[in-house]
Amino acid sequence: MRAGGKLHTGLMPPKLQVSMISLGVSNSARSIEFYGDTLGLEMIGKPGEVTLFRAGGIMIVLNQPAGEAARGKLAGSVEVIFPAESVAANYKALAERGCPFVAAPHEVTPGMWAATFTDPDGHLLTLFGAQ
Repeated sequence: MRAGGKLHTGLMPPKLQVSMISLGVSNSARSIEFYGDTLGLEMIGKPGEVTLFRAGGIMIVLNQPAGEAARGKLAGSVEVIFPAESVAANYKALAERGCPFVAAPHEVTPGMWAATFTDPDGHLLTLFGAQ
């Protein structure tokens, strides 16, 4: 197999798994409130410059130093997707809690629906699953 113009032979790649997604944030307190209170994710440890939330099998890391280093260019190329048994029901519940949706529930593939909202820094967050 070729990667970056080099031929790789014989060695199997490691079985990598995603365990954390780090998001640069501009205001830790505001983001902690959003991910903890609005989304209802469980905070792991104590809040600080880097704060961890459990989101199923993956941790979401709110990273203030990364946000400061990004200098206002925090969002746009990464989307965090949350599985949902019912996109419509989760959409309704989160909209009632003030989540700013940028896309209402819509079918993206046969039988699979999505609804996208943003966090306080504009990171895209999507509900994905059955209607």
